[in-house]
Amino acid sequence: MKKPVLFWLAATVCVAANAQDLMTGPLAGVSTQLQPVKTGSAQFIQKIEASQPNYRATFSVTKTSDKGKGDENTYFLNLSDLDVSTVTYKVEKDVIAVLADTKQHRKWVRYSENGELKNLTDRVKLYADNPDIAKALVESLKKVILAAEKAYKPARTPETLDDLRQWLKTNIGSEAIGSDKYEQALTFDAENPLRAVFRRSEVGAKGSASSETFSFNLGDLGLEGLQIESKSKRFELALVVQQKQKLMGYAKDGKLDNVVQSFEIISGDADRIRDVAAAWRKLIPLAVKQLESRKPVFAAMSGAQKYLESSIMAAKTNDRTIEQSLKPDCICTYTRRETYNKNNTEEVYEFNLADLAEKGAKLGVDKELYTIDLKTRDNRRFIGYTKNGVRQNYVSEIELASDNLENVRYMSQAFEKAVQSCAQSRKSPVPTASQQARLEWIKEQLPRELGEKEPVNYTLAAENGTCDLKLTVAQGGRKTSELVYDLALKDLNADATNFDVDGKTVYVNLVTKGKEKLVKTFKDGKPSDYVHTVKIQLGDIEKGRYVAEAFRQLIRGCVSN
Repeated sequence: MKKPVLFWLAATVCVAANAQDLMTGPLAGVSTQLQPVKTGSAQFIQKIEASQPNYRATFSVTKTSDKGKGDENTYFLNLSDLDVSTVTYKVEKDVIAVLADTKQHRKWVRYSENGELKNLTDRVKLYADNPDIAKALVESLKKVILAAEKAYKPARTPETLDDLRQWLKTNIGSEAIGSDKYEQALTFDAENPLRAVFRRSEVGAKGSASSETFSFNLGDLGLEGLQIESKSKRFELALVVQQKQKLMGYAKDGKLDNVVQSFEIISGDADRIRDVAAAWRKLIPLAVKQLESRKPVFAAMSGAQKYLESSIMAAKTNDRTIEQSLKPDCICTYTRRETYNKNNTEEVYEFNLADLAEKGAKLGVDKELYTIDLKTRDNRRFIGYTKNGVRQNYVSEIELASDNLENVRYMSQAFEKAVQSCAQSRKSPVPTASQQARLEWIKEQLPRELGEKEPVNYTLAAENGTCDLKLTVAQGGRKTSELVYDLALKDLNADATNFDVDGKTVYVNLVTKGKEKLVKTFKDGKPSDYVHTVKIQLGDIEKGRYVAEAFRQLIRGCVSN
């Protein structure tokens, strides 16, 4: 029986030409057992072709039926990917199948039928026509696998961050997988070498094309998500942001889309994708370390202010333009002008930085934009809000926007420092000299003509020293009215006296001890019901905060007397 041609270089030639090659002997052994196999209805012609490097090989199995119909199955693989412990033979009716599976059943084997690429597989299937040849083939395959494991050496990748960047840039490129073609390119920012852009264009069998662009910082990537997966006919290497945060800018066919957390590098070659993965495993820890070294230290309020003010700039998407400015004093103002299609909106937020939660600034995303989300302590509605010049309800959070991650990367830390500084430096304007001084100061803060349609005036007068007061609330507009409260401060609970927000309005609440109805009221000059709570409306949060403080001090001064 004639033996088929087994290599594109005959085995005897290989032995003579490359006597030191560990693979020559084992491959020659496999070729000896790969003989034609005749069954009752078909014939199998098998061969193995060694590639360079020679731990890579192609097995082809051509099955020809008695009617002359032929089918060819081809396996291309790195022989070291096979698991020597899985090599075995199995009787299948009138033929013996010799099977070899990959390690951990990873789908590392490229497979085609009659020249058409099929899905990746985890098994090579050969044939023998008697048990002796099957056993011999099993042993030869085991020797090949062991030799391949010794011979296989992954590509040598650089050690430094700059060299790794260049290596990846050179080694990530176009891939043709069956009828699909992938154009891939990795580029780096000249000014910030940690900033990278990965572009991938896919051209399908019918000529349809789509492109995707991912912009990211190398230092944001994590090793945990770096893994190779077999997807249909291709290998995909996933690059994932640490903790799966959405920090990658993403554009599809040239248009910005949602911010994402990962992308995939595609290849049709298992060895190549493994080498690329190995380079990323070296690069990512170096990039993380370099990014950490660039983190600014905000030692003083001035540094945090400068960073915050300079970091807020215009943000643009496909259909939105956001002009914004931030005045990061302790009494902070954030102005945002947004154009969406033809609609224009102007929003103004005013708040005290000390009212923000110390860890209340968080980096987030809003579709295609990065955001800095600010929240107040205990979600109190202490942020004044105006939309298109019209005052709205107080809110408890704000969202700042950016189309560039690097502009806002350290904004959370800057806000944290600013919040701490403002809380520490906060000084009360309430006089400490005397009860009379506190009372006079409160009188000056009470609003005049407060309200648009029905203005309200508050007046406060002392009836007997500074402990018995008369509060008059005069309501204007269509229906005028006057409400007078007799306040005996000794009956009030200093600890329960505080300020709060209701919609657009700030109130100071004066509450009696035990909430007993001890405050006598007069409505339009006539005695009215006793009450346990008196609300004083103030114009803004800061006035409410300190008028409440002044009343607490007045009440405590009267109780001690």
